[in-house]
Amino acid sequence: MWNLMSERSKNYQKTILVAIFLGLFTLGTFLIFTIPTSIEITYNQTVETKDGVQVSFNTFKPQNGEKKMKAVIIGHGVIVNKEMLKGYAIELACAGFFVVTIDFRGHGLSSGELMVEELTNEVKAVKEYLKDRDDVDANNLGYIGYSMGGFPGNEIVKKDEDFKCFIGVGTGLDIKKDDIDPGRKLNILMIIGQYDQAFQLKELKNQFGDLIEEDSEDVVVNRLYGGFQEGNASKIFLDDNSDHLLTAWDQDFIREARDWVKNTFRSVDPVDQNFYANIRFYILILQLIGGIGLFFLLIPIISSKLVEYKEDEVYKLEVEEESMTDLTKSIVLYSFLFFIPGLLLMIPLLLLLPLMIAGLMVMLLFGQAFGMLMYLRKYGKKKEKSLVEVLKEPFQISRDSLIRNILLGSILAILLYLILYLTIGLNYLGMAPNITKWPWIPIYFVVMCFNFLIFQMIFNGAGQNKLGDTNKDTLKGILMAF
Repeated sequence: MWNLMSERSKNYQKTILVAIFLGLFTLGTFLIFTIPTSIEITYNQTVETKDGVQVSFNTFKPQNGEKKMKAVIIGHGVIVNKEMLKGYAIELACAGFFVVTIDFRGHGLSSGELMVEELTNEVKAVKEYLKDRDDVDANNLGYIGYSMGGFPGNEIVKKDEDFKCFIGVGTGLDIKKDDIDPGRKLNILMIIGQYDQAFQLKELKNQFGDLIEEDSEDVVVNRLYGGFQEGNASKIFLDDNSDHLLTAWDQDFIREARDWVKNTFRSVDPVDQNFYANIRFYILILQLIGGIGLFFLLIPIISSKLVEYKEDEVYKLEVEEESMTDLTKSIVLYSFLFFIPGLLLMIPLLLLLPLMIAGLMVMLLFGQAFGMLMYLRKYGKKKEKSLVEVLKEPFQISRDSLIRNILLGSILAILLYLILYLTIGLNYLGMAPNITKWPWIPIYFVVMCFNFLIFQMIFNGAGQNKLGDTNKDTLKGILMAF
């Protein structure tokens, strides 16, 4: 009877924990899609370029904004997408501007293949969309380009006088003094991090010197050249604590870009005086804690419903001669030694297939998995088994158990993807490829399954079987998995 009461108490505690983490995730999801309430966001609209590419874009419209709103177009970097710059768009919309974030061809939900020289077509197509709107003043535009997104921006703003400001974030500057017609108003802000891996400050100073007609050695960062009243303001904004990737989310950069646009169009009244980058980051943390906590709580619950574990079907890697410490050292050593060869084997996947972010992640994980694969090869030799025989051992279970395990893995993968998509995917880094790229997903899926098979053979087959149930053993297991 006491055992029954104890079991009921454990189930009750699990139910309470699931409810708590589900509540945190639900609350975080609600808040991250409704804050700020002062703007209206419309996702995944499309427009067609002159060369037939379907361009996906999001719009951010201030509630109770001007009847004819000034607009800002935002372009992302290579192998990322429009969601990455959502923070810039939200702050600008709160400042009273109509904002469009676009997916360049070959990225996100847009069609086509990446051709940098054709990216201006996407910007032009979005401008035509803005011209067709009755509530947008398409004669007063701004452009923000992050990394690769700065290249089409440079070309567009040089030739199109409807653009009154250009902000390059972690990108180069290809606008010289002679490129700007006399009397034209064009305010230019270049944002760069001290540790930017893609663009060097020295190079940017050379380019900026051509704009203001000064020697690069005399260019002073964080100093305003010209003025907004005259329409020739220019500046390099340097942050000494940021790098290339973080420029897309750095709160100082977002604030500087927002203020630059506001100073360019001083007649625009903000609809919301608050700054939401900090608030949204805390909401994201709340959402992730709830979502990831919920995921790990659901694993044993879903597993118990689908899979009945039998002692004779539990996979074990027989490495009794190695202690936990020696095993960990061996795995780390092999991972380091064979990481680069593993990367090289995956280069064709990265270069030949279209999903570059997925390819990069698969390549990095395979680099480590390849080292573990070499460890399993050594283990097989000791046991007088081939590597293929070693890899087959986890599958030596009944057909019913195998199907149930595959079903369990599929359900958990979908659940984790949905959690990450609702947290990071729609707010910081999009995770949904264009439908034209879906046929390639199974290739990445197969390689990722192989990677995790290797990880699980080492961690569960060898590591877990050497650990007990104490907190110390749990910590050891976490460190080994890391």
